[in-house]
Amino acid sequence: MFNFAQSICVFTITAAGMFAQTTANPIALEIKTTGVVGIAEGQTARWNVMNPGVAPPAAGVVCSALLSFIDGQGTVLKTAAVTVAPGTDAWIDLFSDKDLGLAVDARRQIRATMTIPPIFPPAASTAPIVPPCSLIGTLEIFDTLTGKTQVVLGGTHLVPNPVAVPVTASASAN
Repeated sequence: MFNFAQSICVFTITAAGMFAQTTANPIALEIKTTGVVGIAEGQTARWNVMNPGVAPPAAGVVCSALLSFIDGQGTVLKTAAVTVAPGTDAWIDLFSDKDLGLAVDARRQIRATMTIPPIFPPAASTAPIVPPCSLIGTLEIFDTLTGKTQVVLGGTHLVPNPVAVPVTASASAN
């Protein structure tokens, strides 16, 4: 629980700092979601993200993201902040027993999201603020006891989000 609260606080402070920037550039958080899948007692959902990096000899970008599981009613079930070096992966697990407390005959619809924060360009630039990298995600459901994969959802969908544009002095005078 403490790790969850700490992750949320770090992400909230980072996001608030991004929106407080006094730049004319739009802020673009990249939020991606999987489709919906069911999880039942005895299963674990794993949200995997991979940073494909770049081909040598170029240096790859280390990606940061907030990974979350959300249920069918929009409730955030579990969240983790991750940092993914080029050529590596990271994940978050959602356990049907420990995290959801599912009974033998129960089932819950879930999806996974990843939020990648933007990187600000130099102050003189008028380029949009965009995420520096792209993570590849797969949502996997596997049998907790045997570890055998039962379902894999590949591909994510970009979630439209409003672009925050800071208020300028001339706009606030109206």
